[in-house]
Amino acid sequence: MKLAWLVVVTACASSHPAPPAVPVLAAPEPIAQACAGPEYRQLDFWVGNWTVAIHSRAKPGVEQWQDTTGTQHITTTLKGCAIEENFSAVPPGAFAGRSFSTFDTFMKKWRQTWVDDGGGYLAFVGGPEADGFALYGEPREVAGVKFQMRMVWSKITRDALRWEWQRSEDNWATNQLMIGIDYTRAR
Repeated sequence: MKLAWLVVVTACASSHPAPPAVPVLAAPEPIAQACAGPEYRQLDFWVGNWTVAIHSRAKPGVEQWQDTTGTQHITTTLKGCAIEENFSAVPPGAFAGRSFSTFDTFMKKWRQTWVDDGGGYLAFVGGPEADGFALYGEPREVAGVKFQMRMVWSKITRDALRWEWQRSEDNWATNQLMIGIDYTRAR
């Protein structure tokens, strides 16, 4: 009798798929020993979910501006060794992009790589400056005009900050605001 019962149970079990696995919520990864220094926490003010108000210039030297909104999701990743950015703006100025930032122990500076849905790729280097944080892009030349771009984080509080995309054609003696973004922490 026991053998017949075992055959019936085995036959029923093999004819029905196993129930789906229940996801288990894991504790956050511990910070890797290699990334435990305070320099790796210098950009942590940016981590979180944000709503953003974007004010952007049409092109250098032109006082034509466009306003839009968007979202920004910033996380620490790779055991605290990197900051991952996921940016999205809605129409009329819709675009999206992502970046990874990390502290480069050899340069003693932060580095960021940005890519976007328009085929853009930009590399940056920098770190804390004055009362904020700045990352500088590689110098470029377009139509005979040499310039450099930088990102500047300022007015940093727990629930808000200001981010600017600035352009200089004279090695930062002067600069022009190209994009201003006001961040508000999402609740």
